Amino acid sequence: MPFVADIEAIDEPRGAIWQPFSIIRDNVEQLVALNLAWSVQLIPGVLALAFPQWPLLPRVGLGLYSATAIIPATGVLYALTLAAGRGEPLSRDLALDALRQLLWPSFRILTPLYGAFGFLIWLAILVRPVAPFVSTLATLVSLLWYLCATYWGPLLVTDPHISVTKVAGRSIELAWLYPVETLVTAFVAAVALLVGLISIGGLFLIVPVVTALLHTQRYLDLTQRERRR
Repeated sequence: MPFVADIEAIDEPRGAIWQPFSIIRDNVEQLVALNLAWSVQLIPGVLALAFPQWPLLPRVGLGLYSATAIIPATGVLYALTLAAGRGEPLSRDLALDALRQLLWPSFRILTPLYGAFGFLIWLAILVRPVAPFVSTLATLVSLLWYLCATYWGPLLVTDPHISVTKVAGRSIELAWLYPVETLVTAFVAAVALLVGLISIGGLFLIVPVVTALLHTQRYLDLTQRERRR
């Protein structure tokens, strides 16, 4: 499978920040379609939140669908953005192949990692009135966990058999060894997300793809540096 094979060096080193936008320019139609396919999985959950007057059971079902479907969809998103970065043509067959190979690994790896991230955020919010120190600590840890999240998707698609503990450990290691690079990538991804939230359309059209490309190109950049040593 092309995106779980050994990663080859990028021919033209344009930088881990600018390279994603070059990839989007060269594959804009396919990547927008990919982004839409990913975003559609969120619509049931958004509807459940937007219409609290609806009966509880359908709203719970819609929310559970989005919470479940978005996990393998994220695995496919990272797999296809990696393929696009390597110059491979994106297709429905490639997406289905990625889904088959990454379905269980996505749940096994991404669910606990993103779940821990969500838990930290909610902990910081809920305990703020009664335990401000705990809230501050949870906020700090969640920010550090966000930096580590830069590498979760790329680690998943380059080695679907990796354990969740190794993904967590490797992401912490990369963030520790390359703090400036990780911070820059996380900041640009956060800006892209903010722009997408403000514009709404950007979130559904391209922002998740931009984020996945930023994460992937940064991971490739760092692993290539390590191979040259």
